[in-house]
Amino acid sequence: MSLAFNTKPEDLYAREGLVRLDARFLAFLDEADAALRGRLEAARRDPATLVAKAESELLIAIAPHLEDFLAQLFGIVPEAQALAARH
Repeated sequence: MSLAFNTKPEDLYAREGLVRLDARFLAFLDEADAALRGRLEAARRDPATLVAKAESELLIAIAPHLEDFLAQLFGIVPEAQALAARH
């Protein structure tokens, strides 16, 4: 399996690898929407302050970026775009 972002398959099964992958996602998110990255980091620092509606709104805002990131990670961008076009 070939993964993007200098990720090895074994990274998906180890905490250290997942931490690196998370950092890559945060950088990816920052390029797309720095303010959204800031909101995510703030929520991670103090999740208790995030009320249910705000948490839902944050997840919905992040979802398309996560979808794009995962499509790039697994090398399925054309397939993901084709599926999105059908919806």
